[in-house]
Amino acid sequence: MPHSLRARLSGLRYKKIISDKDYDRLCKALDNEGVLDKIRVEIGRQYKWLINTRYTIRDVDIAFDSIFRFIDKYKAESEDKE
Repeated sequence: MPHSLRARLSGLRYKKIISDKDYDRLCKALDNEGVLDKIRVEIGRQYKWLINTRYTIRDVDIAFDSIFRFIDKYKAESEDKE
């Protein structure tokens, strides 16, 4: 998250406009913003792989399994930051 945005949120917390809990939730949400972009890229890669192969149901299962593992990886990283 950009420093200036974190500084603004800190100012709002200091002025008691937002609570400590709200501040923490906002910071966490902004820190995780890039995760959705990474997931989108991974889904795109798997889609291109399927298009470039004469895919079968097994290939589709492999692609989706890979996507779900990727999502689980970032979910675990996000939970570790808490």
